[in-house]
Amino acid sequence: MKKSLILFSLCFVYFNVNAQEIKFGKVSLDELKEAYYPKDSATSATILYKNIRVYYDYTESEGFKLTTQIHERIKIYNNEGLEWAEKIINTFKDNNLRETVNIKGYTYNLVDGKIVEEKLKSNQIFKEEVDENWTQNKFAMPNAQKGSVVEWYYTISSPFAGNIDDVVFQYRIPIKKMIAKIEIPQYFTFKYLPNSYYPIKMSQNQQNRTLEYSYRTDDGTGAKTTLHRSTESIFVNIYEANENFIPAIKEEPYINDINNYIAKVHFEHISTQFTNRAPKFYSTDWESVAKTINKNYYFGKQLEGTNFLKTDAITQTANAKTDDEKAAILFNFLKTQIKWNGNYSKYAEKGIKKAYQEHVGNAADINLCLVALFREAGLNANPVLISTRNHGVPLFPTINGFNYVIAAIESPSGILLFDATELYSTANVLPSRVLNWEGRLVRADDTFAVVNLNAVEPAKKRINLFVKLDENGKVTGLKRSSFYTNNALEYRKDRAFVSETDLLSKLENENRDVEISELKITNKESLSNPIVETFKFESDNLCDIIDSKIYFEPLLFLSQTKNPFSSEKRLYPINFGTAWEDTYIVSIQIPNGYTIATMPQNLAISLPNEVGSFKFSITKKSENKIEAVAITKINTPIIASIYYQELKDFYKQLIEKQTEKIMLTKL
Repeated sequence: MKKSLILFSLCFVYFNVNAQEIKFGKVSLDELKEAYYPKDSATSATILYKNIRVYYDYTESEGFKLTTQIHERIKIYNNEGLEWAEKIINTFKDNNLRETVNIKGYTYNLVDGKIVEEKLKSNQIFKEEVDENWTQNKFAMPNAQKGSVVEWYYTISSPFAGNIDDVVFQYRIPIKKMIAKIEIPQYFTFKYLPNSYYPIKMSQNQQNRTLEYSYRTDDGTGAKTTLHRSTESIFVNIYEANENFIPAIKEEPYINDINNYIAKVHFEHISTQFTNRAPKFYSTDWESVAKTINKNYYFGKQLEGTNFLKTDAITQTANAKTDDEKAAILFNFLKTQIKWNGNYSKYAEKGIKKAYQEHVGNAADINLCLVALFREAGLNANPVLISTRNHGVPLFPTINGFNYVIAAIESPSGILLFDATELYSTANVLPSRVLNWEGRLVRADDTFAVVNLNAVEPAKKRINLFVKLDENGKVTGLKRSSFYTNNALEYRKDRAFVSETDLLSKLENENRDVEISELKITNKESLSNPIVETFKFESDNLCDIIDSKIYFEPLLFLSQTKNPFSSEKRLYPINFGTAWEDTYIVSIQIPNGYTIATMPQNLAISLPNEVGSFKFSITKKSENKIEAVAITKINTPIIASIYYQELKDFYKQLIEKQTEKIMLTKL
């Protein structure tokens, strides 16, 4: 006798999280009358209520489906808050499988003391195909205005049973009340990974449920089958949260992307195992990640059959004497051959051959093509998976944690990194978007290596001012600025397509409105050299004359006057992007008939553990000449928040010293 098992239905009994759930469509007068949020009166909107429920359904025809239900109610306090009356819901598709979404919504307004509601209509919901995998379902709530309450309820039905979306508990506006419940049958194993600088309490427990299933047996001849029904007790893992008054996440200076620090929970799919079946593992180790992505047509397979690049690889490097020279030539060559379309991806969009022929492609088209070009020239090149700064940091073996790829060359002396999407980049000088902790180099033999993405050298800036003061307080002089490595890259990017008139205006704004003339920029296209900017300047606003005494700051318009760290405390790390070093040298000739009465004292301060330092010195070079030197160093791209108070005080002392005045008196 043969037996075939058919799961029939999951008879799960779902319970409410608590009795405080709010019903869709039941908006109160108090909610509409509320003029501001008492716990954050500056906010433009508040999420009054959010309820997320995730659970599994089963049908014989489709198998397990993941269902996500979200109910959200938002109060709009002013016109600035109207952006929260708009919503984008992303749905995923892969081959013939796709997620579906059902949406309903209402806008509520108070008119003559009565609640007036307006329904979101189906023709007000727009679908946009972002790429081959993602669709955006967009809508703006009808007649939303200052004082409105908007509410929507949507259900996403997904055939991708292992893809539970992150449960997000924090936004740029506060949340008055939030409930979340995730119910996972025993067949699916997930790793619970909270990511939060704001503490979220999420309980975990198991509940017993009843599973009804059916199976057929035949009599051995195939002529007759019998349907049997049975039940089985299983358990469901339950994750629940019930939070009140979650504060808005606040932007802070020097954060790579504030969304990386929001309170959320990630569920990483580890395995699936049905009754009497062998387990299927999805998340294992980095070797498996390398092996899987090398088999992918849009990644590893792109690096096969690349003979179409052979001729250009050989021709371009015919006169190169070293491998480093070969790499530089091919890198600069490819940057001119394929224009970046602005799309991030670890997977090729067009395919490297088509992108090479059509001269346009996404990040993977370009950088995988660069890897192939390097290989055709005999260089030991491989792709490096990257998570960009706005995409977070993958802390466990995963493919989905990466959204970008660059190229690497391995040699006995180390690893050289390249990103050919960036016209002004050089080897190991990467754009800021990819300077994000670590990448994973993936070799053709499925091995991998961890790659440090921090800039190899600090971003340096050196500024010399040659200044002359007259007895009326007028300042004239020459400014010479040299920018190195990542500072040079950013300078070239920022000014590449700016007219000279606009650039002069920009520079005057950056330099306390001094009048600028004779602007000259050298090494614009010589990417291996620092870019040098020089101009002459004059100003009547940099000195104060009081009772025949002249007062001025030793660094003049280079002085830093505002502390970027003003918050009382900080939860998030300080991310400068790169280590950096600024050197200012100011030579000042004072007017005839004056003498130096007072000058600031020298100062040297440091941050703990050699994280950074500031040195200021001022010297009387002669009777009418002063030289001030200020050197600021930050030796690590990221400073932990435990050093925030020390860093805040560091900048306070730096600013006080830079803005302390020199006094000149008449002889």
